[in-house]
Amino acid sequence: MRELETSTVFGPINSRRFGYSLGVDLSPNVKQCNFDCLYCELGEKAETIALQKEKIPSNLILSDIKKSIIKFKDVDVLTFTANGEPTLYEDLDYIVTEVKIILQKSPIKTLILSNSGNIWLPEIQQTLLKFDKVKLSLDCATSDCFRKLDRPVKEINIDLILAGIEKFAEIFQGELYLEVLFVEGINDNSDEVFKLNQFFGRLRNVKRIDLGTVERPPTYAVKPISYSKIYELSQLFYRELPIMIAKHQDKNIEKNSLSKSELMKTLSLRPLSHYDIVSLFDESTVENFQTLLVEGLLQSIKIGNVEFYRPI
Repeated sequence: MRELETSTVFGPINSRRFGYSLGVDLSPNVKQCNFDCLYCELGEKAETIALQKEKIPSNLILSDIKKSIIKFKDVDVLTFTANGEPTLYEDLDYIVTEVKIILQKSPIKTLILSNSGNIWLPEIQQTLLKFDKVKLSLDCATSDCFRKLDRPVKEINIDLILAGIEKFAEIFQGELYLEVLFVEGINDNSDEVFKLNQFFGRLRNVKRIDLGTVERPPTYAVKPISYSKIYELSQLFYRELPIMIAKHQDKNIEKNSLSKSELMKTLSLRPLSHYDIVSLFDESTVENFQTLLVEGLLQSIKIGNVEFYRPI
């Protein structure tokens, strides 16, 4: 991987979901977040805050971005993130406005990864409208689960977040992505998924909903769920929702075997990627999948950068 030596820009990395991505870290030196998620992968406990206390000058960030896009010609997306939550950066609106000017003759798209904690604020919604792509996390749809898993600052509650996401989905003209991260024993139950499903069913203009679990060492003692469990939970969502199971390494999974007819039925209920099929099923099922492709019985659907398959 080619690394860029700079204080605020990192990568590029090849993102399975968003393409060749150059990252912009709006809080590179210290964790600053309005959540204290049990699964946080940043490896440090920190006080939850409503606004960044340590701020990187906006001119430094813009300078780093200008240098990076000159150096890396094949970047697909400029991804705004933070060692914490990027919407806490008080000059975010100015930064994205200037970046859109910088990129006006470039094919590079802008993306922000947010925990949704501030999505209910009108000024944050207006800022996020300027991005080409927005990814919002939503792990729970009930207050008890939200408080237990995401542990926000006291000013934030789940009702504000749900209303904010719904409003933003109505007015956003770009690509909206949602992400659910499952943690064993907290939000990996049918009741919580039922509430999430009801909420997702009301939303407009959602490009994709990613389902995943803990993949890196968490700050607190929580556990991931298995890939097969994610797949099981995915079946509880409305079929018309653009569900995608995020890449997850699970070496101990017991792989199922499906005949061609069983595989066809499975794919008719939930389109799967090649990675999903290899991860969930045994070698004979993978061979059946290849046979169905050769026989022209499957069609591919591209969501983001991933090809999914279903019967014609």
